[in-house]
Amino acid sequence: MWTLLTLAALAALAACDEAVRLIEAPPDPPTPTTLQMVSGDGQRAVQGLSLVDAIVVRVLDQHGEAMAGQSVAFAPGAGHGTADPASATTDSDGRAATAWTLGPESGNQTLALTAVEATATATAVSLDLEAELDTLFMPATDAEMGTVRADWAARNVSAVGARVELEEPLDLLGTPTRLRIVSHTVGGSRHYGAIIVPDGAEERSLPILAYLHGGENGVSIGDIIIAAIALGNLRDRFVYVIPSFRSEPLEYGDSTWVSEGQSSHWNYDVDDALALLNVTIETTPEARPDSINLFGGSRGGGVALLAGVRDERIARIVTFFGPTYFFDDWVREIVREAALRMPRRLTGVAHLDSTVVQPYIRGDLTRSETRLELVRRSSALWAADLPSVQLHHGTIDLTVSVSQARALIERMEALGRGAPDFEAFIYEGGGHDVLGLDEAIPRAVEFLARALGTGGS
Repeated sequence: MWTLLTLAALAALAACDEAVRLIEAPPDPPTPTTLQMVSGDGQRAVQGLSLVDAIVVRVLDQHGEAMAGQSVAFAPGAGHGTADPASATTDSDGRAATAWTLGPESGNQTLALTAVEATATATAVSLDLEAELDTLFMPATDAEMGTVRADWAARNVSAVGARVELEEPLDLLGTPTRLRIVSHTVGGSRHYGAIIVPDGAEERSLPILAYLHGGENGVSIGDIIIAAIALGNLRDRFVYVIPSFRSEPLEYGDSTWVSEGQSSHWNYDVDDALALLNVTIETTPEARPDSINLFGGSRGGGVALLAGVRDERIARIVTFFGPTYFFDDWVREIVREAALRMPRRLTGVAHLDSTVVQPYIRGDLTRSETRLELVRRSSALWAADLPSVQLHHGTIDLTVSVSQARALIERMEALGRGAPDFEAFIYEGGGHDVLGLDEAIPRAVEFLARALGTGGS
């Protein structure tokens, strides 16, 4: 049995243990122990430019818990640029951030991050822009052209899901015609275009004349009026085809149809045009599938040439000041400016900047992938595959350099291709305006009239 003495002794020991517990040291306060990189590490940018994404870090204590209110210092290595801010206080989630502008030298650069005794290092790659451009703009290879050709061959531009959105009579400068606004799917997106057929034509009697527009604001049925004026008494001798390009509107009167899909200047623009031509052939009895003719200006001129490379049914092309060769010094300078975040305000530049240039700079596109984007837009590389072409360009064109016309001329000459198969007209003092190129319209009409068996061979 427990004696009173024993119980007293136990009580004394318990009291002693409690006293010991009361005088034990309190636990250590939270201390910044780890700097956890959240985002922004391992980016690429042109030397001397800021990284696109901020450097974001989280401060954790010894228990792995986020710490708010902690100061984090950001210190670039010697010659490795600046951080703004140079220090920041963590938020409720323990995060702090800074914008890092790289130093002027190319190569790997570092940014030291410090919170009390916790440290981490962020890294970035500073690109030598001129060296990158030297590599990007080396001449295209046969292997690259083969890769692009295989890609083109795999695309489906057949007439799929065609339907008529609107059909009504249209007076085309005194010529009675029938207008159809049609839609179809290409690349999984619904695309809109117009087909205009003169009244009373016999089956398979009219060559196709497709108008490929310039700019980035879509196309209007009214745009065909200029062609109708130029063609004069030949205007009732063609089926007219007017594609919009994906993401852009087709307008007629008070109505607008917007083609679906992401814009893709000169690349999938061609798919849109070819698919609409196939819809035309399948749904228009009056159209001659063996006589497809294209005319386009600026962006549309480049699209017309690329379509001619890809589709052997195309017989002739009239192109006004369109791009032909994306490996020349003019394009290189445009890419250089975009890489420096100063893109020109020209058709297609914003698209190329967002989908090609900046992804390449960031490392999202490889050099090989980026070069293929230049190859597939360069009709001059495929000069041997082009049908009959008539080219017009002014020497002081400030939108598309005349060097683009000369690139195609040089390649055609090397192939021994000349008139009447290939005709090139360079207009001294001419700019980016068809009406400002003297005699260009009569020349174009005479060239297109050959589709009718008139006006030349």
